[in-house]
Amino acid sequence: TDELSSVPGVVRCAHAGSLRRMRETIGDIDVLVASERPGPVMEALVALPYTAEVLAHGSKKTSIRTTKGLQVDLRVLPPASWGAGMQYFTGSKAHNVRTRELAVRLGLKLSEYGLFDADSGERRAGATEEEVYAALGLPWIAPPLREDRGEIAAGLRDELPELVAEEDLRGDLHTHTDLTDGLAPLEEMVEAAAARGYAYYAVTDHAPNLYMQRMTDEKILAQRERVRALDRSHRGMRLLHGTELNIGPEGELDWPDGFLAGFDLCVASVHSHFGLDRRAQTRRLVRACENPYVQVIGHPTTRRIGRRAGIDADFDEVFRACARTGTALEINAHPERLDLCDEDVLRAKRFGVRFAVDSDAHSPTHLPYVRYGVGVAQRGWLTRDDVVNTWPLTRLRRFLRP
Repeated sequence: TDELSSVPGVVRCAHAGSLRRMRETIGDIDVLVASERPGPVMEALVALPYTAEVLAHGSKKTSIRTTKGLQVDLRVLPPASWGAGMQYFTGSKAHNVRTRELAVRLGLKLSEYGLFDADSGERRAGATEEEVYAALGLPWIAPPLREDRGEIAAGLRDELPELVAEEDLRGDLHTHTDLTDGLAPLEEMVEAAAARGYAYYAVTDHAPNLYMQRMTDEKILAQRERVRALDRSHRGMRLLHGTELNIGPEGELDWPDGFLAGFDLCVASVHSHFGLDRRAQTRRLVRACENPYVQVIGHPTTRRIGRRAGIDADFDEVFRACARTGTALEINAHPERLDLCDEDVLRAKRFGVRFAVDSDAHSPTHLPYVRYGVGVAQRGWLTRDDVVNTWPLTRLRRFLRP
């Protein structure tokens, strides 16, 4: 969009479609431009260095395939239709069906060109999304909510949530260093976290039962001393010394409770025995929740997008256990995981579960992954109050207390 925004005559340029709605996977990228002169914009897209193939080339729409095989569809609309076009091409289809039905009931007609009086054809709205939604009697609806999951009804009742945003995150509660499978030393990870403006940051290297990491009591205690020494040393950021425990097939953990009591934070995750039956998987997760020193269940379903399906467990039972024991569920923001997914988040929220949006960073470059986790959280209708790492440290420490 940066290259197209610089084309003379372009007033607005933005992505729409499933990318704007922050879906976990997308089929193509929709780009919208507001301009009275579509020709130069279309030519600019075709001329981009990463354009490998031109699939369609017209005055209203041009489609290309990039050198990485991704399809990009560009549409150019007059500025007066920008808002209606963004609303239409952002979707989802089901959401748009609802808004068009609402328009019809109000004697209006909604299209990508604007909102018009059905009888006279007079334009009522179109320049901004806000005015389109307002003319339908709705507040502006954030794109991640536009999946026909009750957002229209909630908007009509003025009950849409104030969604959590990336800038609301005060810290990251699941990260790694080169003491286990991370790529950077502790000091570099802490420095990178402080540069993001975090108030607190947890280091949670792997525990001993992930045998290839060769963790020992001595190593983790030596790291704790280094963490304590670095506390407040970068912009006053507070450091939490934690660990990512392994949930065994019977729900057992790597260290005894007495040793776990020394950590500020324990994330517990499934890393093995993915093929256990539904009852066994459910039991192991519930037992981990019931341990008083486990405050977060990491990447709860274990799925890796396109590589591994999630484990078979009764997650409603797990959600009940989390709500009962005050254990947070992680939204693992790594692009290959996005675990929990949005539908699971929606379900878990109904049980009263809290969440942690974490990067699971294994290098400083992974820390910004939290933006993808926030997208999932937004699609799950989460607010700041639902996400424990948006809370001030004093409130978070109360939550973390066994």
